Amino acid sequence: AELVDLGLVLETEPAAERRVGRPSPVVVPNPDVVAIAINPDVTGLTAGVVGLGGDVRMRETILTPEIMTPEDAVLLTRDFVNRIAVELPDATRVAGIGVAVPGLVDERTNSIAVAPYLGWRDEAFASMLEEELALPTWLSNDSTLGVVAESRYGAGVGCDNVMYLNGSTSGLGVGVVSEGRLMRGAHGFGIELGHILLDRDGDQCPCGRTGCLETVVNVRRIWSAAGRGVIGLDDLDELYLSGPGAAVEAELDIQADALAAGIASLACVFGSERVILGGHVGSLLDARGDRIRAEVQRQSFGPLGRDLTIVRNGLRERMVHIGAAELAFGTLLNDPAHAPLFRVAELRVDVKR
Repeated sequence: AELVDLGLVLETEPAAERRVGRPSPVVVPNPDVVAIAINPDVTGLTAGVVGLGGDVRMRETILTPEIMTPEDAVLLTRDFVNRIAVELPDATRVAGIGVAVPGLVDERTNSIAVAPYLGWRDEAFASMLEEELALPTWLSNDSTLGVVAESRYGAGVGCDNVMYLNGSTSGLGVGVVSEGRLMRGAHGFGIELGHILLDRDGDQCPCGRTGCLETVVNVRRIWSAAGRGVIGLDDLDELYLSGPGAAVEAELDIQADALAAGIASLACVFGSERVILGGHVGSLLDARGDRIRAEVQRQSFGPLGRDLTIVRNGLRERMVHIGAAELAFGTLLNDPAHAPLFRVAELRVDVKR
């Protein structure tokens, strides 16, 4: 009843049923309570509006000709908020902004320590957005948010030990849930498992090390093999099914074997019951699933590979934005009666021009 009074949930009468006793009312999240989700990456900024319960209301990608600076990303976010403030109903209330960062986030200062592919280092990005938009902002690693979303709404529902790997234009990110708890590391710096050593004589990684797993399992190598420029992650499935040519086929084999080696090694550490693959590696699983699963079993230690299921992410391109929105909803869910909400009509006035 308190949540109804606060306008956070809606209570309706159930459908008529021929059962003994009084049926319970139906309670659903109020669709007018939303969060803004932002994901900056090397090809541009993806922004969305997400309701309580993982309902993606809007999602758009703004491509940029060059890699964005933090200032560019703030301006693009401001423009997006200006647009949605006009399009959303007047009753809409915003909990804040959640940002999925392809890099290390310092949770002590709510800032970006380093996002190597973007070239960002020691950036107070949350404070920059808050100053520009007057909305509370939270940051976290994109793959950490991915495993949160998949565990709550996607392919990880019902599993207490989940490992999520996401291949994006900013490398290979990993998120882990162990015994139902999200693993974060000191200050949020842990679980950068795309940077485990695969080949000490391999290529240099943008992180500065040599031979990281993500130097091999990398969508940029697919672009090079295909002889094309940027191929959107959403277009990879079609590419792999279209007979992409010998160079791409060979590269898929190389990346499938490297990914399997990485999964087998990580399974020894976390003992996950389910591995979820998204983005580039999700498409790779569909193209080389039998090869990946066979190699994981061959290279794993006993039952750590035998009892492991490997699946594609269920939320697809919505995943990162749902995870970022969960971050922004955190304060509201922890204290619904006192967490601030911002009416969209006020954003139309207060957003800086």
